[in-house]
Amino acid sequence: MYGMRVEYPRTEGSKFDMDYYRDSHIPLCERLLADFGHVGTVLHLGAGKAPGGEDLLWASVDILFEDIDQLKAGLAAAGKEIGADVPNYTDVTPRMSFSEVRLKLE
Repeated sequence: MYGMRVEYPRTEGSKFDMDYYRDSHIPLCERLLADFGHVGTVLHLGAGKAPGGEDLLWASVDILFEDIDQLKAGLAAAGKEIGADVPNYTDVTPRMSFSEVRLKLE
């Protein structure tokens, strides 16, 4: 699998509408990326400097794909529409990173 992580850093005075993000933006992403090998989405909340702390990020999300080529194709096809929705829930500039993902389930 291959993943894209998007993080929304907390900064003084920034805004983030979690209800919109969770209920509208993430489903939009999943719908637009469904035909491009999207296999799952993991939403991370409460990222802090210690367990239970909430001072580093508003949220982060891992969007998982079958492989890197499908991720690239999905972003090429839907990236502009997804990016255009960001101002509807935050004024924070998201940080993105990309990586191979391996799950080990026991």
